Amino acid sequence: MRRRLPSGLRLDRALCVLLALASLAGLVAGLILGHPGIAGAGCFGLVCAAWAAQVLFDREALRRDRAVREAREREWS
Repeated sequence: MRRRLPSGLRLDRALCVLLALASLAGLVAGLILGHPGIAGAGCFGLVCAAWAAQVLFDREALRRDRAVREAREREWS
């Protein structure tokens, strides 16, 4: 049985993908136009998107988070 992702997590993942696409476009535009500052900003954005994706797309981290949340709910009940 497949569990649905919380809507906040889906939004975070969509924003991460959007950041990666915008950063890639900035990197390519900076390289084509010869503006190293724009290319550097695009490269920095790609690194940040990759860093965020390590957390947002990690199933094991999501499983641990769900287990901790369920344990807290049992404790509070």
